[in-house]
Amino acid sequence: MSDLFRSNGSWWAPSSKHAKRTAIGTTAIVLALALITWSVWISPSSPVATAVHHALGVETKAEKKAADAEALQTKLTAAQQQIWKLEGQLKSTTAQSGSRGDQVAQLKAQISSLQSQLGSAQAAAASRSGSSAGGSSGASKSGGSGSGTHTVASGGAATKPNTGPSKDPGPAPVAVPTKQQILDQPTRWYGLYTEQSPFNWSEYDQVSQQVGTATNMVGFFQGFDQDFNAGAVQRSWANGRLPMMTWETVPAGTGNDAKYVAGYTNHDIASGAFDDYLTRYAKAVAANAQPMVIRLDHEMNGSWYNWSEGSAQQNAAGSYVAMWQHVHDVFQANGANDYVVWNWSPSRIDKLGNTKYQTLDYLEEYYPGSADVDWVGMSGYYRTVTEDPTFANTFGRTLAQLRQVAPDKHVLLSEIGATETGGSASGGQKAKWITSLFDALADPANDDVIGFAYFSETATTIVDGTRSTNDWRLNSRSDSLQAFAQGIARTDIDYDLQKVTP
Repeated sequence: MSDLFRSNGSWWAPSSKHAKRTAIGTTAIVLALALITWSVWISPSSPVATAVHHALGVETKAEKKAADAEALQTKLTAAQQQIWKLEGQLKSTTAQSGSRGDQVAQLKAQISSLQSQLGSAQAAAASRSGSSAGGSSGASKSGGSGSGTHTVASGGAATKPNTGPSKDPGPAPVAVPTKQQILDQPTRWYGLYTEQSPFNWSEYDQVSQQVGTATNMVGFFQGFDQDFNAGAVQRSWANGRLPMMTWETVPAGTGNDAKYVAGYTNHDIASGAFDDYLTRYAKAVAANAQPMVIRLDHEMNGSWYNWSEGSAQQNAAGSYVAMWQHVHDVFQANGANDYVVWNWSPSRIDKLGNTKYQTLDYLEEYYPGSADVDWVGMSGYYRTVTEDPTFANTFGRTLAQLRQVAPDKHVLLSEIGATETGGSASGGQKAKWITSLFDALADPANDDVIGFAYFSETATTIVDGTRSTNDWRLNSRSDSLQAFAQGIARTDIDYDLQKVTP
């Protein structure tokens, strides 16, 4: 070999003097390359190692962490869904007259247990995320690796930064419109109230399937002792429905015949007694960053609710407007009004009994003003089967006053229904009333009516001391269900809704 080197040399060793040095250097390079190759080979994150481990059935640490995270996310999702389901059952059980206290307590205990499990699981997830970010050698957690982004897709809404530690992103973000897109929507809104929605969609979806047309809105209620329920809003949008919350300034579960609830007068709220609660609520709405409709203290022009003005309620004249404007101001100060469509919704005026309540001046006294209201609305029910079952009879007089009080606002029929009370004859009346509803929506004179939310429940109410139970459900009779299915499918009422099949 040495003779070869001396006589001919080599392209990489031109002289025998450098041959030994070159040979030694080559050997070192080969060993270094071998070590690098081996390091890459055995690295858990390398494609080679991954392929070998898969071939041998060996689970890498990275894969195990990913599998653990996936299993944990599945557990979290299942637990949250179960909580929502139990909350729906609890609301349903609480709403029924004569509901047993032990059933309510049992459901509350189940909810508490699941929430505790969910919290523990979330804490474990956060701990794992933190240890992964920091590494096993105690490396610094500061800098870019500790931040992330959470995108709320909202038809052009900006991405909001999350300056906390990186966390499991969870479910993919749901695309939602902006508040302005909701206000500008060219097609109408069709919503339903059912007993447990949006916590449980079972009955809601059943009615939708029977109707054959999907809704784009869902209604629900909250009391003034309940924190913002992000789950209700998120679940609504996850199902493609604009959430409309009727927010009552009394504790949840208060009967609609409770004219006075101590500590919850209009003055109490307007004077700041609930500012901590309202601030917390508004910040939560803003943080959730999904639009919703708030129908605050509806049917205020009647005499049966705690927020109506009068001696029985201990609310002075003008106190309702002061209360509304104060709540609106707190939301404005905390960024929540970017997401809230405020719906002012009095009751049908011609059924209020007292002729004073039926005047335009009386309704105007309750109007908070154009700056604090986005939509006006109304509750309108066909309650007596001896009435003429027409749109004009149920809504006409109230609509006329709404258009005078707020000529620059669109009108949402925020809570409507027709009764079955009165036997078989009422079934035919209900179907006629429903047909008249859609005939009116096709009339250009009602182009300012941007939709309705139908109260598809059976409910007992007390108005001016008179108790009545009515079956408002859309599917209470085949003829009324058929009338509604045909009406909502019409092409001349400016709806753009998806069809659904059983």
